[in-house]
Amino acid sequence: MSERPYLSVGKESSKIPVRISTRIIELFSEGLYSSPNKAVEELVCNAFDAGATNVHVITSPDLAAKDACIAIVDDGVSMNPDGLRQHWLIGVSNKRDLKKLPKNRKQIGKFGIGKLATYVLATCLTHICKVDGEFYSTTMDYSEIHKGQGGGIHAEKAVKLSLRKCGEKEVEEALPPIIQGGTKPGYEAIKLFGERAAPRWTVVIMSGLKRMGEEIQKGRLSWVLRTAMPLREDFRLYLDGEQQLSSKAEPGPRKTWVLGKDIEKLPGSASDDLEVTSFVSPGFTHPELGPITVGLTHPELGLITGYAEVYEDLLTKGKSAGIERSHGFFVYAYGRLINIADALFGMEALHHGTFARFRMVVHIDRLDKGLRSSRESVYEDSLVKSARRVLRGIFNHARSWIEEHDAKQAPGTRAISRIAQSPWSLTRRPLIGLLKSALDNEVEPHLLRYPTHLTKEQQKKFLKDIQTRAKTKEGLVVKSDLSEELSQEQGIALFDLETGTLHINALHPFVAAHRDDYNRNRETLSLIAMVEVLTEAYLYELGIRPSDVKNVMSRRDELLRHFAREMKRTAYMVAQDLEDASTDPHKLEKELVAAFYSMGFNAVPRGGKNEPDGEAEAPLGAGDDGKKRRYKISLEAKSRKQPGRVASKTVGIATIARHRDDCKCDHAVVVGPDFQTNQEGSSALMKEIKDDKRKSGKTITILRVLDLARLVRLVPIKGIGLDRLHKLFQECSSPEDSKTWIDELNNEQPKKLPYKEILKTIWKLQDEDPTEAVDFGEVKNELKNGKQINLSKSKLAALCNSMSSMVPKLIVVGGKGVELRQRPDKFIAAIHSALQDFPEEEQQNSIFKTPEKD
Repeated sequence: MSERPYLSVGKESSKIPVRISTRIIELFSEGLYSSPNKAVEELVCNAFDAGATNVHVITSPDLAAKDACIAIVDDGVSMNPDGLRQHWLIGVSNKRDLKKLPKNRKQIGKFGIGKLATYVLATCLTHICKVDGEFYSTTMDYSEIHKGQGGGIHAEKAVKLSLRKCGEKEVEEALPPIIQGGTKPGYEAIKLFGERAAPRWTVVIMSGLKRMGEEIQKGRLSWVLRTAMPLREDFRLYLDGEQQLSSKAEPGPRKTWVLGKDIEKLPGSASDDLEVTSFVSPGFTHPELGPITVGLTHPELGLITGYAEVYEDLLTKGKSAGIERSHGFFVYAYGRLINIADALFGMEALHHGTFARFRMVVHIDRLDKGLRSSRESVYEDSLVKSARRVLRGIFNHARSWIEEHDAKQAPGTRAISRIAQSPWSLTRRPLIGLLKSALDNEVEPHLLRYPTHLTKEQQKKFLKDIQTRAKTKEGLVVKSDLSEELSQEQGIALFDLETGTLHINALHPFVAAHRDDYNRNRETLSLIAMVEVLTEAYLYELGIRPSDVKNVMSRRDELLRHFAREMKRTAYMVAQDLEDASTDPHKLEKELVAAFYSMGFNAVPRGGKNEPDGEAEAPLGAGDDGKKRRYKISLEAKSRKQPGRVASKTVGIATIARHRDDCKCDHAVVVGPDFQTNQEGSSALMKEIKDDKRKSGKTITILRVLDLARLVRLVPIKGIGLDRLHKLFQECSSPEDSKTWIDELNNEQPKKLPYKEILKTIWKLQDEDPTEAVDFGEVKNELKNGKQINLSKSKLAALCNSMSSMVPKLIVVGGKGVELRQRPDKFIAAIHSALQDFPEEEQQNSIFKTPEKD
């Protein structure tokens, strides 16, 4: 049996012609889906559109393995042979034209190109479908697609996919073990075979993973999927067996009210003689509260059951926002949602800041009398008007609570309040003017987000809505958040006019430098971010040319980045900046030096004529055997303006060796985005490196930027000393060797080190003589005599350097001594907080255990 039997399972029944060229796939997939996580999200959205109740994303444990794959399993309506043919009509989608929507869901997909997202991840895309007891499969091998006439988008001939009919047993045997090999909830949610198997299901398998597919990180993928998910009771998403809760529901509603239980009366005329009513058979079941057996009875509307809830964060975010909404009123009549797209249920705009965080599910069966033929809206009559009065009363009840709640929150709310109280001419007018100019295609603001691709009528309506909101007491800005959706290249802030959210860019170096202080300085950061957004608006308002506006804002942003660079950065920040610099030759040279400095080397930039870009020295004393341990490394940065591999001929091994030898270094390190080598090391580049080592007795190590960034993070959280790092430069030549060495380091379970006792000892000695730094010899003796802990001075220094890389503001390590700037308990809490920024797999094997794991 082949390694991937699912590629050819079943007997061919016909062909599906697909007319497309590799050029058009590159234009769509690589342009629209530069993030591998977003490409997986696109497949999850397809499953949602298909009415799936459960969707399970499954990834191979080692995505770099030869047989690795990524699978998406769902129990939606699936596809029969006609459906599979329709699916492979590129650029054609009937989702928005369906007369009957699966599960009554507004469709997220629109253009029929989502399947092309898989091109960036894998060479093969397989669909296996079960429909009405029959099984069908087909596989697209992207390598078989023609390049197109003249390299263009028009294919010379169609690719014909084999449409195969399969038996249940052969499908079960052909599926990869990871799809059925677990006991976690995700595997139990969709039963594929045997008794109680789902009547319809689809398994999508991406195999032959490309580099982007191999680089998927489970933690980041989870965050992207949870952010994009709609908040619905009939949709559950799993990743490798674990349920993923929508970020809109995390950490859950701040407050929930059940009608008849928590709300018995409403203010003013909204009550209209409402009476609490209990009943035996539950009307519906709340996902957390269980069966609902109480409600309110209205003289006209009859029994009204349901609940209302408010969230800390906006529900109007993610890919599904605006299409598959999660906020507002969800009005049901006999179990059918009758206001799919109308969050307001026909009412005028409510208080935006609260409404974007408000959600109500309400059942009013008597509204069924006024349903239109579409069954998705109602005629205007007295019942509808009465229902609106009740719903508005419930919303006002929630609004009063959330306003009191927000008033107690500090300091972020104070910043939003200050912005709202600012003069119209300084805040609202410039933003509205900028929006109008942007909608008229006169300018392209970088710090203002607004809906694009709107029709002229939609633009007029959106502008009118924003002008109406601007006249309210709260104004245009209703919330600020620390966002990880923005990239490192973007500015410090982005203001989303549609949701009223001021996003502070968590990945911007200036913000990252203050991230530990965010909760205390949230007001300051929010105001700085708003000033940045408004500065751009002011410049456009003054009639300054767009190119000049761009230059001014770029220089301001560079100044903020400069301030951040001048601060001592954490290992996590250094690693982020290193990754960010991979396509900028000047920045990569600088960040390469910073990376070695962060790991404890005495690293300095060079970069002169006939010199390496930097030099790093390991300040180690003699070992116990008296032998020299100190070593020096020349640093070379090899960048590309676009992501990709550095050509072997541009590396210049002879030049690198000369730089290394002229600087009297023992080793040379070459760092770039990627290199043209192979794992066997038989390439010309590897041959040159081996020849140099044989002649000189010295080494050259090639490292990918991503692997060096990972090493920068691992050094402090593993407590790795410079003597241990020496082995990397002694033993590894190719980027594959280096990656394997770092992988093994990551997988090691480090010995538990008594860093808490070390901190307490340093603090005690420092308290006894606060005028000088504590000598490592004193710490060593105190630990040995008082706590029976025997550590060498070099080990103590290495561990303190590791802690300095985690929280540099709280500890100073220099020479033979160390100084703490915070109590041990506060210091430990800061380290635990900093550790949360690291990828999950790196946190698990850290010497700095989280409080739950201590």
